[in-house]
Amino acid sequence: MPLAMLLTTVVMTLGVVMVPVVVRQTHSTATVAIRSSAIEASQSGMDAALGQLRAAGNDFRKLPPCELDGGADDRYHVTIKYYGMVAGATKDLGCPPSDVPVTAQLTVTGTSGPNAGQDEKNTRTLQATYTFRTTNENISGGNIRLDQPTSPYLCMDAGSTRKPAAGAAVTMEECYRTRDSTGKLVYTVSSDQRFAYNESLNIKLVKSESPAAPDGMCLDAPMPRTSGDTVVFKPCLGRVARQQWSLDNSSNFRSTSDGVNLDSFCLNLSPAGTAGGKLVIGGCGGTANQRIFRPQAAVGAGMASSATGQLINFKQFSRCLDVTNHDVNMSYMIVWFCKQAPNGDVSWNQRWTLPPLAVGQAAATAERIRTTGTSSPGVCLRSPRTTLATEHVRVTACPATGVLTDESLKWRMYGDTGVYATSYTVLDVDGNCLTPTDLTVSSPDTHGDGTAKAKVARCDGSLLQKWNAPANLTNPNTLSNTVEK
Repeated sequence: MPLAMLLTTVVMTLGVVMVPVVVRQTHSTATVAIRSSAIEASQSGMDAALGQLRAAGNDFRKLPPCELDGGADDRYHVTIKYYGMVAGATKDLGCPPSDVPVTAQLTVTGTSGPNAGQDEKNTRTLQATYTFRTTNENISGGNIRLDQPTSPYLCMDAGSTRKPAAGAAVTMEECYRTRDSTGKLVYTVSSDQRFAYNESLNIKLVKSESPAAPDGMCLDAPMPRTSGDTVVFKPCLGRVARQQWSLDNSSNFRSTSDGVNLDSFCLNLSPAGTAGGKLVIGGCGGTANQRIFRPQAAVGAGMASSATGQLINFKQFSRCLDVTNHDVNMSYMIVWFCKQAPNGDVSWNQRWTLPPLAVGQAAATAERIRTTGTSSPGVCLRSPRTTLATEHVRVTACPATGVLTDESLKWRMYGDTGVYATSYTVLDVDGNCLTPTDLTVSSPDTHGDGTAKAKVARCDGSLLQKWNAPANLTNPNTLSNTVEK
């Protein structure tokens, strides 16, 4: 009997001791649930704000307000601060923003219930930075110079400002140069000479956005065209004829009067070869110091794409695979300036019939890469089937259809395979990748005008071996520095 009473006493004592432990565990579980609910509300608010920022695109007038609240079920509050560059310094642009933002700071506080905001234990706050992309992510911009036979070269120029006034003339000035670490003068790019060539065929001054020109400033000439008309900066209008300029076979920027067909006018420097001269409407054709332009690779590919049958290199983003000089007997193919036309009907020597785009190694179909046109019997791209630097890709006559018996004419083309290294590559039958010669090395192997030659090399996943990749391939995410406060 005493033993039974002792056991009863022990059990009762343990029960009393365990009560606060159970209470603490229950409270802890409830706290975790509350905080989990709060962070979910914060994330919901972040997603909602991002959706509105992305929907605004490049039009800063459509940006969301600086304070956003979720509904009864969402339980979040968003605060947005817009920042821009003013006189070279970062500045809070206020609300609504007084200029085109560069970044936005998002602060989102989520709560776990209708009244939870009154208790800091029931709220959680996320903060992140959104970076606006006012241009194509792979178009950082570059200079557009004349192919004059002597130096210093002349480049398109906006004068002393990155935001020229509407109606200001576009001039050609000496291309900006600076000294490298060895003291040698090298060409570089200044803000007043940094242009982008976009899919609307606009030539746009990079980062020239303002409240008066939310899409930036573009080269513009009046309609109807008249020889001698001055080319000026005007707010970018997109795909309208007066601002469309198509790089043609002669590397002229050719005009269009109807937004569909090319006309007989081109951009010209007047007087020819003169620093400080203005761009005007004039004739087309030769004359290296007047109307033959050589855009840097970072200027952009215009409207070139797989839809126009072109193969655009990602590293050299203004350059496309090209039958050299329209001559099918050349010993090498080049990666030349991407040709343009408002209706997409570019010259045959850059317009290819491409293999089916595969999204996995097993799904790839080996097929020909073929082009045909005036003076061409119909030719296919031929791999040298060696990675020797002295051997290049060529073309050879081939039928448009039927079974290919020549292994050197077989290519596999990949889209997004889910693996970065293998995505957007073009492989020959031996598994080597189509590659332009690297223009950044000393003494690169180039065509006479400085453009790269085409070859094959061991696949290494580099940007130089990627073709027709999306422009944001290397930086698809605009949200950064996400932290919980």
